[in-house]
Amino acid sequence: MASNNINRRGSFLEGAFILTVSTAFVKLAGLLFTFPIARIIHTSGMGVFYSAYDIYNMFAVLASAGLPVAVSRMISETLVSGNHDEAKRIYEVASRLFAAIGAFVAAFMFIFGDWLAGLIGNPDAGLSIRVLSVTAFCSFVMSALRGYFQGHSVMIHTAISQVIEALVKLGLGIALAVVVMRAGAGDGTSSAAAISGVSVGAILAVVFLFFRKRSFDREKTFSGLQTRTTKQIVKELFRIAIPVSLGASVMSVVNVIDNFIIMHLLQDGIRIGPFSLTGLLFDYDTAKGLNGVFGNAKKIFNFPSAFIVPFTVAILPVLTAAYTARDRDEVKKNLTNCFRYSLMLALPAGIGMLVLAKPIFLILYSDENAAEGIFMLATFGIAVILYAVVSVTGAILQAFGKVNLPLVSLTVGGIIKCVLTTVLVGIPALNIKGAPLATCVCYVVMIGMNLFFLRSFMKGCAKPILVSAAKTAAAALLMGGAAYFLFMPLERWLGVKVGGAAAILAAGVLYAFLIFLFRVVTVNELKNIRKRG
Repeated sequence: MASNNINRRGSFLEGAFILTVSTAFVKLAGLLFTFPIARIIHTSGMGVFYSAYDIYNMFAVLASAGLPVAVSRMISETLVSGNHDEAKRIYEVASRLFAAIGAFVAAFMFIFGDWLAGLIGNPDAGLSIRVLSVTAFCSFVMSALRGYFQGHSVMIHTAISQVIEALVKLGLGIALAVVVMRAGAGDGTSSAAAISGVSVGAILAVVFLFFRKRSFDREKTFSGLQTRTTKQIVKELFRIAIPVSLGASVMSVVNVIDNFIIMHLLQDGIRIGPFSLTGLLFDYDTAKGLNGVFGNAKKIFNFPSAFIVPFTVAILPVLTAAYTARDRDEVKKNLTNCFRYSLMLALPAGIGMLVLAKPIFLILYSDENAAEGIFMLATFGIAVILYAVVSVTGAILQAFGKVNLPLVSLTVGGIIKCVLTTVLVGIPALNIKGAPLATCVCYVVMIGMNLFFLRSFMKGCAKPILVSAAKTAAAALLMGGAAYFLFMPLERWLGVKVGGAAAILAAGVLYAFLIFLFRVVTVNELKNIRKRG
């Protein structure tokens, strides 16, 4: 019966496919937003923009990581026994709790926005942080709604809400940025104007999800089965959410600390009590510009990395349900598929960024600080592959109920990242280019720890995962080699941008051919993605 329930609610691949399609659209809209914005408000304005976002992400990750995971996991476990009444009750308790937390976070960001901006060494970011406080509140409200749908393995409403956010951000954000820049606004105001579209998009996404839930519940039959008390539900929500949220928050906090380290080390150094570290003595505008270039390179890194998230979101309810039902074959199948499809996306993206960093960066951004940007983008190409493995292994641990273990690896990796950023950025020859190098090292450490934690759960899965990874890596490496040697003559004949675009397109076509040739994926698998298990 449990197995039938799992199949009825949808497959891992179906949920991953829906979220991947929406992520493709959302990330494309994000690129269409960020790249024009970078040209409108320039690198110094982007330095303010990214600083504000790092502060926002430090709080919002609580809403986007642990809280929906907790709701999704609890509802998925409850639905194995067919208790729709308790699923509804879990949502009701979670929505009130999350809204209260969101209101507190939003008030803190709004009241202390200028103080937070000054703390990280970028005082122009205060207004942007206050604007983002609205988005923070909406993120917490959405976490309960998205977790409710994801617990039912219904990913389409999450996908549409993300598209709504992206479209409004794209249209309104660019329009407002253009208006305020033409009015002669400074970096702080232009950044806040661009961010305003994000807040409006979040409000509309909440409205959409709320009405979809009302319609969704009308299709459910509630039988009056016994449900847990509010206290029991809150206790279980926090038991799951706190470790996951803290784990996700570790890297967001690390990003804020990174921002602090970078901005201060590029300028006059770091002084905390008796501790003192000499800076590189760049002026404030130069530091903002270099930080903006770092953010621009990281934005490209985030594009392919975001396509890993659908697999981690989709695998949680399906893998949790299979594990709860003790269906070992279903567990093995979904574990293998999650690694296979994640690496199928991450390996070509990472290798492509590594070998074609120059044309990618120059196509998307201006020539300002291009040397630093190209180096950082190539380094982030390696990080894309590492991030995929970190994300997948962390999600699997959470699905198996080992929610504390990813927190351990993230904390250790985060500490290493902060220390290395301090050391490497402080080297004059590297300066800002040391930051992505530290990112790669921290991911390597986290991968090693997560795989160690998973060793007892991966029995019977290691061989198919390694075989699939080897075939995918072979296809990606052949694609990367072909792209590299093709770009050199194309650059001479057509220039870096046109030649680079042609090399990227050719590489994509070649990789698509190779993954079918090496049977990484088959035509029948693609046809059956929407077929229920």
